[in-house]
Amino acid sequence: MSAPRLPRKLGELAVPTNRRPVGSLTLPAGTDIDVAAEAALARPAGEREEPVLVVWPDGRCGIVPVMDVLAAMAGRYAKLTRTDQLTGLPNRGMITAEGQRRLDSGDLVAVLHLGLDQFQDANDVLGHHGADALLYRVAVALTAAHGPGNLAARLDGDQFLVLLTELPGGHTAQSLGRQLAAGIRGPHQIDGLPIGVEVSIGISPAGHHDFQVLQRRAAAAMRRAKQERTGVVEWTPGLDSTQRVDLRQLTELRSGLKSGHLRLHYQPLHDAVSREMNGVEALVRWQHPQRGLLPPGVFLPDAERSDVILELTDWVLAEALHQAATWKRNGHHVPVSVNLPAAYLAQERAVPTILAMLRLERVPAELLTVEITETAVLTRPDEVAAQLAELRLRGVRVAIDDFGTGYTSLGLLPRLPIDELKIDRSFVVQMHESAAHATIIDSVIAIARSLGMKVVAEGVEDEPTAADLARAGVDLLQGYHLNRPTPPEAVPLLPARPLVPAA
Repeated sequence: MSAPRLPRKLGELAVPTNRRPVGSLTLPAGTDIDVAAEAALARPAGEREEPVLVVWPDGRCGIVPVMDVLAAMAGRYAKLTRTDQLTGLPNRGMITAEGQRRLDSGDLVAVLHLGLDQFQDANDVLGHHGADALLYRVAVALTAAHGPGNLAARLDGDQFLVLLTELPGGHTAQSLGRQLAAGIRGPHQIDGLPIGVEVSIGISPAGHHDFQVLQRRAAAAMRRAKQERTGVVEWTPGLDSTQRVDLRQLTELRSGLKSGHLRLHYQPLHDAVSREMNGVEALVRWQHPQRGLLPPGVFLPDAERSDVILELTDWVLAEALHQAATWKRNGHHVPVSVNLPAAYLAQERAVPTILAMLRLERVPAELLTVEITETAVLTRPDEVAAQLAELRLRGVRVAIDDFGTGYTSLGLLPRLPIDELKIDRSFVVQMHESAAHATIIDSVIAIARSLGMKVVAEGVEDEPTAADLARAGVDLLQGYHLNRPTPPEAVPLLPARPLVPAA
């Protein structure tokens, strides 16, 4: 059964009427839903709840309640954010929610995690567009091969996931995995070249109540299949991803924290119109004695799967607030953003610790913005909302990072004390290549405006993107086109403001 078509034009929502409400906003029936929502929200506060009057070219009239306009816009946005724009398959957020639903209802047999082998080699030969074409062909073949009742999704890069709700007669999960591998092998004709695809598949039987645990188990089994070149591996307790943490690196990281080997770099955020710096985001680096300066992608994933992340986050907060205090003493009023992982927010000590650090450094609370991801919110929405509300009550600002990649973003927003939405860079970098990504950005801006939030766009890599985002209504820009992350002494601060002596 296909999903109902979502309305795109205002006239599709209108109820015919012979009465023209006095003073109502009047728009043509062919107006895009997003444009209508923006116009409705731009009215003075006392008029925003009035219906929108719709006029057809032949003179007919209709009315649309403003909440119907906003609901239609939200529905279009939600559909776009649940679909991988390259392949048309469900994305990570949607498959995670659907997987948990099937697991709860007893309809899930197993989870298969597929990773293409030597995909980087294909990317080098085919180039970006050719590699995208190959991923699309793989998605088509995977959809045809997995069988009725099952569901495939693209996670990211060359990674796919399949939910097995039923097994065809005579098949086990492993034999179906081998059938999937054969189905997507090809060769696929890409730019006149026959390209064969080999795949490694990890299988996790539905033996746990948490779908994300099944995902991690399937991913661990897939990595073992890649290492041993066995094609298909089924998860066993010895393959649990929690056992694959680099214990030596974690030990070195603990030592590095104590020895002062961690560094913070700061990436500025700029006003989208004036381009003046409006704050910075603190980003951690590790000055390893033998390996040099390491980016967070090398050590944070392991840290986040251990209690090291708590100590590391304490250090980042303390260092960032100390730097903000230093800038303030020198006459620079620089807001600083710090990322808080889910595990940190789950602690009862999180809020008291942050407030104590602010008092210690004598930094005004409004100079700190804490950034959380939608994943962090989804782990414990009620507890996280309470923690954030307490911080915001004390003056700390709150931002949602990577917005648009989660499944329940729209439903959670009204429940959360949020000041800023940061549009995920995956939408920004492709906004000129994909109408869907541009639509998502416009929808996020309209939703943020309706809820009184600022919008930050990260991943701004060129001037045309920066200019278009400013015209669309984004408040703040962040990306390599404007500034790369730098040590504190290299941050391009505005001239210091002289301190005014107390009267």
